[in-house]
Amino acid sequence: MSSPEATPTGANREVIIEAAIKALERDEVLLNSKEAALIIGCGDRWLRDGANHSGFPHHRLGRFLRFSLQDCREIKAMNREKAKPAELAKARRARTAAARKKSSGSAIKPADSELALAG
Repeated sequence: MSSPEATPTGANREVIIEAAIKALERDEVLLNSKEAALIIGCGDRWLRDGANHSGFPHHRLGRFLRFSLQDCREIKAMNREKAKPAELAKARRARTAAARKKSSGSAIKPADSELALAG
């Protein structure tokens, strides 16, 4: 049994509904999966699969899948990979070694190459 204050009726209910509609229109834009995929920079199918199976934030209105801008931000943050210092250092060492090899080992003088061909 609910009290009369808990269930607004008449004019109060209409005011609450109008305020809620205005708040939704002002704050929240809902995008379909193709539009959201363009904003995120991913494929439509990947985004739909993520919402259906991987727990991506989304809104489901009946059978329609919708994404708010906040949902798009959260999905991007969820899928951001942090830099791995060990792999970065390994790549840096490989580039340095390749640069050293290139500068010291590839300088063959024309006279040396002629001797190698004649011998």
